[in-house]
Amino acid sequence: MRDHATSYAASTPVRRVAVVANAPLPPSVERRDLIDSSDLVVRVNSLALDSPDGPPCVGTRTNVVVTARTARPTPAFLADYPNRAYFVTDVFHFVAPLVPGWPPWWPADLGAWMVPNRAIGRPLKYLLSPETGGEGLSPTTGTLAAYLAYRLFPEADIVLTGFSFLHDRNQTDWGYHTPGLRRSPVIASHKLDREGAYLQGLVDRGEVRHLS
Repeated sequence: MRDHATSYAASTPVRRVAVVANAPLPPSVERRDLIDSSDLVVRVNSLALDSPDGPPCVGTRTNVVVTARTARPTPAFLADYPNRAYFVTDVFHFVAPLVPGWPPWWPADLGAWMVPNRAIGRPLKYLLSPETGGEGLSPTTGTLAAYLAYRLFPEADIVLTGFSFLHDRNQTDWGYHTPGLRRSPVIASHKLDREGAYLQGLVDRGEVRHLS
């Protein structure tokens, strides 16, 4: 997975990875420039990009997309998809007898890879809920993207932005940076208190940075 992601990087070696989640963000030239100057930019699900005539917020580059099958389509999701790596989370399907296929609106040549449960999904679930071995919990795609970047590029400067539950662990619905995309409920198996505490711990220990 590291080699596959690196093959889509803007430059190598990968010294800085920006992980951009979907929370609405105010304009910031500093944030935009940091994202777009990173060697690897990771975005998630119903991702947004800055428009040419809009304010500078989240940048325009994407090298890796971490997504769930249920992600709602946005104009940016498939933009320039042949030049991106797509990783699909599968934490919902540990015991499903038949794993669902790709959504019909995904291009046949998208070339998405599954995020392996044994190496990534289960260890993250256990970190979030060690007392239950991770049972009954499904990490958000944003947390999984941050964990994936942390695991694949431990030597890199990893910068997180757009993670609303770092400061609001009691939220019950999601807002999106994509204009016009309606809010959606936070499903019960997402434990934002656990996920927020885990990511904040990485920040506090200096293992990742958070840019608001």
